[in-house]
Amino acid sequence: MRERDRSTMFERHKCDNCGRKFRKIEELMQHQQLVHEQSLYVCNRCNASFEGMEQMRDHAKKFHSYHKRVSEKEKRIRQL
Repeated sequence: MRERDRSTMFERHKCDNCGRKFRKIEELMQHQQLVHEQSLYVCNRCNASFEGMEQMRDHAKKFHSYHKRVSEKEKRIRQL
């Protein structure tokens, strides 16, 4: 794998304002808050907004976590 491919492979989250890329969603959100003065955190799955990153993280764990999706899939399978 080329060096350039390897470095961009981990930069998954792109700032819509300036195009800068980040490895973690938390880094992108911190960048947006500090550089672009966006005070709200927005869930990228359902567009719910939160005043703090911790509140958004709790929301994501509760409503969008991998374990929740797996358990919902298991429930559907059991219903068949």
